[in-house]
Formats: sequence, structure tokens, C-alpha cells
Amino acid sequence: MADNTAQKIRIRMKAYDYRLLDQSAGEIVDTALRTGARVAGPIPLPTNINKYTVL
Repeated sequence: MADNTAQKIRIRMKAYDYRLLDQSAGEIVDTALRTGARVAGPIPLPTNINKYTVL
């Protein structure tokens, strides 16, 4: 019997330089597509902004 359970990989990346992040995400997507995987994404997440007040 073949095991037809779907396997999912979720990758969450963080970077200070958005260009490097976009390039890395593109390489991951290209690699996944070459193996015949179904790809959904990349999906940009909301930006977290930390504000600090120094007295």
C-alpha cells in the first residue's frame, strides 16, 4: 500500500535586507518546483516594528 499523506513544509524567514530575503525565497521556490512539488507562496507576513523609548 502506498502512503498518500500530504507532507507540508512551512518556512519562515527573517532578514534585515528585503532583497536578500526575496532572492532566498525565489531559490527555495525554484528548487521545490524542480522536484515536482506543489508550491504556494511566498506569502509576506506583517512587519513587526519594535519601538523603544530611552529616558
